[in-house]
Amino acid sequence: MIEMENINLIKEMAKDLELIKKALTNQSAKRWMSVKELAQYLGYSKDHIYHLKEETFLEDIHFYKKTGKILFDRVAIDSWVLEGFNTNDTHKSQRQIVDNVLSSVKKIP
Repeated sequence: MIEMENINLIKEMAKDLELIKKALTNQSAKRWMSVKELAQYLGYSKDHIYHLKEETFLEDIHFYKKTGKILFDRVAIDSWVLEGFNTNDTHKSQRQIVDNVLSSVKKIP
């Protein structure tokens, strides 16, 4: 037998579940993310995201600058995460590879 005060709790729980469902749907469907959203998505701090942006991620692949705002591409980030599971520690980051190529091109007379 359900007590009357518990019926109201069931209604509140149903509303909360609906909000959670909407949040999860929006989170997984969203392709473009801010620094804060990417940090939450990956479970990193915002500072670590900025570090990755400078050292690892490539502009126009992993992130884009649009009207002063940085937008990260969830699809490219997901590929980067999966790539990390498929490589070993000696694998160079994409940024290092690009930097090495650019350095070698600059040396050509």
